Amino acid sequence: MARPGKPVFLLPLATAMASCAALSGGPAVIAEATGSTNFSLSRPAIYKAGEGLQLAGRACRLARSTLLSPPGVRLEHVSPAGEIVATAHAYLPPIFRRTDQRCSVYSLKVNWMIGEGDSVRTCFDRGQACPAKPAAAAVAPVSLAPTPRS
Repeated sequence: MARPGKPVFLLPLATAMASCAALSGGPAVIAEATGSTNFSLSRPAIYKAGEGLQLAGRACRLARSTLLSPPGVRLEHVSPAGEIVATAHAYLPPIFRRTDQRCSVYSLKVNWMIGEGDSVRTCFDRGQACPAKPAAAAVAPVSLAPTPRS
């Protein structure tokens, strides 16, 4: 419960800053994402969660598309040699155009052990492997801190 006179809005900011500070200790992982013509897909944030990882990201509607949003996201653990080690599927809540909703968030926990040089590739789940040369890529350290709670 909020106390009178205490700035409640600082709690989310403090949590975000703590999460960013915790990112410096893990192995570097290349996080890649491929969207579509009508929807963008962000690279996943990667957090250590118990024995596995928590992967989270978002998809956003581009322009004035009236198409139904994709139902899910495919996440692939890729070895340094380019081989797919493991695959996971995340549910993507619908992005409703009528309510001017622009983005939706996906999140899932996987039991992957990420090593140096491994990458995580994401794309919209269409029943096929993600493209090998994604449009967006970045090096993202794995956070050794527990998954941030909302």
